[in-house]
Amino acid sequence: MPTDVNSKEIVLNLEKDGEVFVFYGDPDNKAPSVTFKSVWAPNTTGPGFHVHTKQQETFYVVSGTMVGRMKGHKDVILGPGESFVVPPGAVHTFYNASKVEPLETRITLEPALDFQRFITEMAMVTISKNGSQKDLSLLPELGYIMWKYRDEQRIGGMPLFVENMLLGTLVVIAKLTGKAKKIGTRQR
Repeated sequence: MPTDVNSKEIVLNLEKDGEVFVFYGDPDNKAPSVTFKSVWAPNTTGPGFHVHTKQQETFYVVSGTMVGRMKGHKDVILGPGESFVVPPGAVHTFYNASKVEPLETRITLEPALDFQRFITEMAMVTISKNGSQKDLSLLPELGYIMWKYRDEQRIGGMPLFVENMLLGTLVVIAKLTGKAKKIGTRQR
């Protein structure tokens, strides 16, 4: 978490999905890591299976109970003070195991790359539409963002050619409908 008490706190609150992300400072794709707070409401499912192609992801449970899932491994149940490490390229997900308590985690991705920009863009599109990332009407925008960051973030368990066809189709729809212009291109 931040060592500088004056650091900028960026809060992304996805109320309808029961998710809150708190970053400490602006994105820095050259940083050795990015660490942020992630809070999940009771009984939330977490993200779908996904892959960070170039980053190790470490989950540290601050409070609540988390289930960590990694393809080819047994599920792990974690409580406060416990960690779950996912190496680059591993298909994984996690979720809040409790139906009554929120789950608070501290998540670190190493190296930082563009993860914070990716999450921020996904969240801002969702928040601007007062919606949920599960809302099918957001698919063109969210697919366009996934396409932009596909070298770092992938859908887990889906053949690459199928994912490329799916995301490519969503990119075309986003461009034809003008939704891509609102998002913009990837900054390097």
